[in-house]
Amino acid sequence: MDGEKLTQQLHHYGRLLWQWLSTFWRWWSRQLFSLLPASISHRLLAQKQRLCIYNEQTHYRLELTPHGEQLLLDDHAEQSGLLADMLRQADSVHLCLNSQDMLYTHISLPAATAGNLADVLRFEMDRHTPFRAEQVYFGYRMAERDKQQPHIRVELLLAPRAQVDAQLTELNLLGLNPTALTDVEHPLAPVIPLQAPANLATGKARRLKALQGALVMFMLFLLFAGPLYYRQHRIEALSAKLEIPRQRAEQASALKRQLEELQQNRQFLAREGATRAAVLPLLDELTRQLPDHTWLNRFELRNDRVQLRGESASASELIGILEASPLFFDVRFSSPVTNNPATNKDRFVIDARFGEEGS
Repeated sequence: MDGEKLTQQLHHYGRLLWQWLSTFWRWWSRQLFSLLPASISHRLLAQKQRLCIYNEQTHYRLELTPHGEQLLLDDHAEQSGLLADMLRQADSVHLCLNSQDMLYTHISLPAATAGNLADVLRFEMDRHTPFRAEQVYFGYRMAERDKQQPHIRVELLLAPRAQVDAQLTELNLLGLNPTALTDVEHPLAPVIPLQAPANLATGKARRLKALQGALVMFMLFLLFAGPLYYRQHRIEALSAKLEIPRQRAEQASALKRQLEELQQNRQFLAREGATRAAVLPLLDELTRQLPDHTWLNRFELRNDRVQLRGESASASELIGILEASPLFFDVRFSSPVTNNPATNKDRFVIDARFGEEGS
């Protein structure tokens, strides 16, 4: 138990140290990069840049935001260098469409669909819009929801594939591969994601982030690997020492259960013996009370009742004889008395209760 508590505490302090180191690294890196020239620090820091493409009917206009660079695409060969430079700086490429080419709407759905909105929207697309799911590119965003309400409100932005695919093909020939579609007149509308090409990623930004993560992980490894290994070794050693007492405790527990079972069996036998009347005293009493001209050929004992079957020279006397005994009461014939011609004696069947009367 102490080892588990110690491990939990180490994990907690590790998370706190990670947060502190991450904050320190971000502050420290910003301070270092601020000392560099603006052109170099901009490239190294790899600020998030978005390349927006606008269709101006006769040409495409490109704008890199927030950097502000613009480019009008035409047939001039010297534009290829500028375009390549803008693509290197861009983290994403958005094709910005006019509102007449898109559909921006709000729909209401059951709250249970919140965890699987994309699939639900594909399935319900033709119920809420004039299109089927395979006819459009779509993006969505769930508005702030009240957990007590049974429905959620979803913002939905659609773009027909027939119109967009033609522009995407044309842009692809120009060396442009948009990663998203946006509505020019509704900048706060959801973004429609497109499949991003593999060559669009900015290598420098990713390498810098990977280097930062690797450095922080290496520092954490140096800080915690040694102590954690030592403590883990101690925990394993203590666990091995506790294994023998644990096995002995389990054996003692098993013996205790066996002893309890034996005691319960003994008590059961004692209770059963106490509830059953002794047979020998009953037989002794019958032997002394029944006349010599009477004999029994069957004796049955059931709980607190006894049944006697036999023959007697005078069966009618037997009821009074047995009633006079302190061991029997409620004595009666359970069937009519008959005569046996072979012995000229009465056949009888007598039922009686034994023990204390009224118990």
